[in-house]
Amino acid sequence: MAVRAMLYVPGNSESKLAKLVSFADQPIILDLEDSVPTDAKARARELVAASLSPDLVHSVRINGYASGHWFDDLDAVVQPGLRSIILPKAESASALEEVDSTIARFELERELAPGSVRLIAVIETARGMTQLTELAHVTPRLERFCFGGGDFALDLGLTWPESEPNPTVLAAKAQLVLVSRSAGLLAPEDGAYPAYRDSEGLEREALLARRMGFVSKHAIHPGQIEIIERVFSPSEAELVRARRVVEAFERAEHLGSAAIGLDGELIDYPVVLRARQVIDGAK
Repeated sequence: MAVRAMLYVPGNSESKLAKLVSFADQPIILDLEDSVPTDAKARARELVAASLSPDLVHSVRINGYASGHWFDDLDAVVQPGLRSIILPKAESASALEEVDSTIARFELERELAPGSVRLIAVIETARGMTQLTELAHVTPRLERFCFGGGDFALDLGLTWPESEPNPTVLAAKAQLVLVSRSAGLLAPEDGAYPAYRDSEGLEREALLARRMGFVSKHAIHPGQIEIIERVFSPSEAELVRARRVVEAFERAEHLGSAAIGLDGELIDYPVVLRARQVIDGAK
């Protein structure tokens, strides 16, 4: 099933963690990083570890490599019920290698299938952007990248969020999409939009991300999920068009033609393959 929205839940919030059962079908990111104060990190690890369950497969955002907390985070959460580790501020291939090998060690010790815990690297600094290609080839465990807009803006001294797309941010996001595709990774995810009451701003940013080649977006409030799901799902009109394209082409192909006209548009193999992607994406 396509994942279009992932909801952050602060790892130190017992009340919010207690509600996870009501979000059984919603992909969740249990957060040990930015939403957790430094003096609450240890307690958050305990709460998040206790919240993981094979019946509720979740992701965990650990603290960045430079924080000094990442090893203890992994030690606490690499267990059944963990789908993926989200590594913030990914900047160094050597750091990513160490995180990967540590996860592998805990998988072995805890009798988890090798490579079963996936890895998502968040790119949110200029240095991370310059290391993209190297990072993309560190480990098969790396599933995809995510773009972290808040810290990226902080690193470059930009305003976040902005009412109009920033050209530097657009260039970085475009690079993320291209490197991901070149390296054979899944298409990247867009990070959270901070103004959780600004539905129009969220929709605008999500629509632009989808147009650029992103396939999903993170959420910091349950009210953002519906908008994100709708934006990253094929519309009914897109589905109708995709089905017409596939049906018309299959009829033509059966008659020996691999290029036809439909509603004034040339339909050939690339167009049909894209139409099939749209149909598959709706499942």
